Amino acid sequence: MLNTRRLFQLISPTLKSTTTTTRTRVALASVHPRTSKHYLSTTSAWRSIAQDKKCWQCQSTNKPSALFCENTVCKVIQPIPAQLNFFHLLQAGKGDNKDQPTFDIDLKAMRRQFLMLQQKAHPDSFSQAPKRELDYAQLQSSVINKAYHTLKDPLSRAQYLLKEQGIQVNEGDSLSNPELLMEVMEFREELEEAQSEADIKPLKARNDEKYAETVHKLQLAFEKNDYESAKDLAIELQYLNSIKTAILEWHQ
Repeated sequence: MLNTRRLFQLISPTLKSTTTTTRTRVALASVHPRTSKHYLSTTSAWRSIAQDKKCWQCQSTNKPSALFCENTVCKVIQPIPAQLNFFHLLQAGKGDNKDQPTFDIDLKAMRRQFLMLQQKAHPDSFSQAPKRELDYAQLQSSVINKAYHTLKDPLSRAQYLLKEQGIQVNEGDSLSNPELLMEVMEFREELEEAQSEADIKPLKARNDEKYAETVHKLQLAFEKNDYESAKDLAIELQYLNSIKTAILEWHQ
């Protein structure tokens, strides 16, 4: 069972960050200022940099997300650009425009794309290749993995979408919803007093319901391009996610 100090640490919003070191160092997912607040601006940005990606070996022009040279004679593995858009890479959107950022994604289709890309770029397949190609394979594998885990989780997906619009959601951001703040305080007390699985079960059910409700509200906010509301909801989701973690940790 958790002690009080550890419990309060878990309840505080905690954003997981993963630092991956590869033999080739690049800046991943860099954000460029945008004048438009619409998702279509991301697609336009991709078109603008498409002509800038040249194959390092044959100098053919490739799509920014191309893992291998699209010149059928060359087909050599390619680096991934710093401006990489995770939706473009994983084709995670729904409908015809799968490369356009959207909160409502097809998780099953994205996982199929993820597994396919990881298989193609797995470093083991390049263990006997020249160092440069092995470096690119390691880089690709790392970026593909980062993209998938970022978009798979509702909280990190919302943070990513907001960051693309120049809006940062920070770990220390406070709740603007007084009712939810009161609920969080009540959760703290009830978790601290919990003595058995029977005490935890209703807490988990309440938090799961609130979590699902907040995810749905986030989807509606992004559909309306209401980024201010989306940021507030993402902050709420941070707290709910921390409660979920605290409940899991209670069993340890």
